[in-house]
Amino acid sequence: MALAMNNSTIAGKNTTSDLVVNLHTQRTKILARINQNKDIAGPNLANDNTIRRLEREYNDVTDQIAQLERQPSSDPMRVLPLELCADIINEALDRYPSVDKLLDFTTVSRRWCNILMSLPTLWTTIVLDSHIADYLAKAATGLRLSGACELSVIISISFEMWREVSPIILAESGRIVSLHIYLLVTMAESEKILNEFGGLPVLKTLQLPLTTNYTRPYNNPPPIIEYEKMPLLSEITGLKPEPLESSCSRFVKSREFRLPMITQDMVNVWAKLPNLVDLTIYEDVSPDYWPKRFDSALLSVRRFKYYGMAMERALNLLGPNVRSITVEVSEFGQVLDLVGRFPRLDEFGLVLSESFRYGEMPKETIPTAHHSIETLSIHGPAYDRTYIADHEGVAILWRSIYQALVDILPFVRTLYLEYGLFVDVTWSYISSLKHLQGFRAFNCILHCLHSQNIVTMESLSSAIWSVAPWSRLPWSMLPDSIVFFSKIMGPNLRSLRVDVTQEGGMSTEADSTAYIILENAFPRLASLTIIFAKSVPWNIGVHKNLRELVLNQEYDDLISLMTRNDILEIILMRPRDFPALETVQLTGFHFESDILLLMLERKNIYAQPGISPIKTLTLRTPTPYHLLCPITTLLRGEFPDREPNVAFSLEAVRERIFDESSTGCETCCYGFRRCSVPILAGPSTPPAEPQDEDLIPKYMAKSIVADPPLTLDVKEWLAEKSKRRLSFLRSHQETKVQFHRTFRCPEVTNQWPTPITGSSLDGVG
Repeated sequence: MALAMNNSTIAGKNTTSDLVVNLHTQRTKILARINQNKDIAGPNLANDNTIRRLEREYNDVTDQIAQLERQPSSDPMRVLPLELCADIINEALDRYPSVDKLLDFTTVSRRWCNILMSLPTLWTTIVLDSHIADYLAKAATGLRLSGACELSVIISISFEMWREVSPIILAESGRIVSLHIYLLVTMAESEKILNEFGGLPVLKTLQLPLTTNYTRPYNNPPPIIEYEKMPLLSEITGLKPEPLESSCSRFVKSREFRLPMITQDMVNVWAKLPNLVDLTIYEDVSPDYWPKRFDSALLSVRRFKYYGMAMERALNLLGPNVRSITVEVSEFGQVLDLVGRFPRLDEFGLVLSESFRYGEMPKETIPTAHHSIETLSIHGPAYDRTYIADHEGVAILWRSIYQALVDILPFVRTLYLEYGLFVDVTWSYISSLKHLQGFRAFNCILHCLHSQNIVTMESLSSAIWSVAPWSRLPWSMLPDSIVFFSKIMGPNLRSLRVDVTQEGGMSTEADSTAYIILENAFPRLASLTIIFAKSVPWNIGVHKNLRELVLNQEYDDLISLMTRNDILEIILMRPRDFPALETVQLTGFHFESDILLLMLERKNIYAQPGISPIKTLTLRTPTPYHLLCPITTLLRGEFPDREPNVAFSLEAVRERIFDESSTGCETCCYGFRRCSVPILAGPSTPPAEPQDEDLIPKYMAKSIVADPPLTLDVKEWLAEKSKRRLSFLRSHQETKVQFHRTFRCPEVTNQWPTPITGSSLDGVG
């Protein structure tokens, strides 16, 4: 009988598999008929009705396939070990407050209820928060069901309410390993709460309120907190109760000091902190008052940062256990001394002072290669680009630094460059790092990069070039990030962030052909983020492994909008070049919704089979229903019943945003949302970014051959895109001195990016 049942199950699976294959074949035939009808030119009501009928048939078949391919899920409480179920549920719970969700889970079934109530580790977070309904009953439930397990207690009630409910918590003091006291009490009251416990023998973590509401009557001594009754306490966060240093030195792990001058008395106090591992010092001392050395060392310190003029004196504080040093240096001899003096460093940070001098170093003083330093950060002065152009001496300085680093630090795996100058020798140093895995440049200035060689970096897995958000890129300049990444082949690069918003760069007229990111430069790239203010002079290329694409326009102007949508149109034209792409994030405010919808249609319907559909789309602002509905339908791989393309195009935005009788903020106009914010008379202050016809970026997708071929209606629609953009720009020029709109209304000002999936409208009638 068992054999017969197994054979029956196998036969059932084979039947289902055959049915799915047949349905896929049927769906392909329906799609071919849809394409044929869409290629019929001219308006034809009968043909339009036929297309809509075929699209409904396509959707019905798609639903059938989804139902057959959807595997029935077993109840995890029946399949998995209970310990694993407890771990999974703990991961699913928000830490604060977890009891509410646990109580919801108990309503799934009687079995779930019985099992959850029998797992005490799930009920160990006890929350006393007067903003939560029935918080006392929920706390009592947690105390009962947690059995003898260790507790994490959160107190967020007034001191008066604490006095009423404290007995149920004080009785459990022997189980509390984590105690958080939040803002509804003052520091003095939190100290009283601690003393009322009488002892917390297993407490390890204490979080006190981050408040300055802490005053004592003049001449009143601070309360005595018996830390000896908290023998396992190892960490305190928030403002510290008094006196901290003398009575709780064992959990002081990190300190930052801003001092006129380090004194021996200070060093004596720090030396008594046995667990002090992270020390940062800002010292404003005159050279005339420097003592030469200190009488004691800080043997426990492992990470040390020093900003001041007495670096050598400060380094005398360190013992042999230090693994990370970041210091401000004024001459290159100090760098060489550091490398030779601390042979066990893992991380090395250099902050070059404004008066940094390279100097001439005899060959014999240069130390041999340092094998243990794997993380290097260099923070240079913040130069002005126009200033750099007139001072070649600054470039010579940076060349000297990197020439020395080629020999001294060849084993770096992670490199951070902030500010400063990026010269030819910088590139030589980076290309010499055979083990480099991570690279980040922030606000660096690319200066005279003449190398035409492309370097293969086998180990590079993550790369970021970012700039400050206030920088801008003139249209006539290539961004530094594009120039830099055009020189790299990264066969194992997985994550890339390209920021093209900074001022300056190289002239596009003279150098653009020499600085092109090759289409096969990053074959394993899985996550790509592009942040831009103007055009991106880069064909996004073929990325067979790209899973996530983030397009973030830093500035809310039309040029940024056009560039971002040109990238979407590249995917629209050739969705099979992005077979693994499943997530798209548009974190700026404006985009052409018609291009977005057509891209989803091509990727999720026309590129099938064998191509992963886009499953998640993240937008910056709330999406109105008449746009959200077709998006969610397309994310399910089905044809939406939606308005024509023109209703979601720049033409629709133009008719509203430049209509003086129409209300709405600028963001809501672009997003097709209702908005009652009135227009404002006169030009905007400061004036709006110029939207000149000459600034229209190169149409990147114009010359691309579509695969699969476009239907006639889509081909005709895209052919008119440039005209729609030009019409929009002209309307802007005509109306910008007459009136303008508020950029964002309160409803969209503080919105976080919202993920949209095919199930985002499930349950909506």
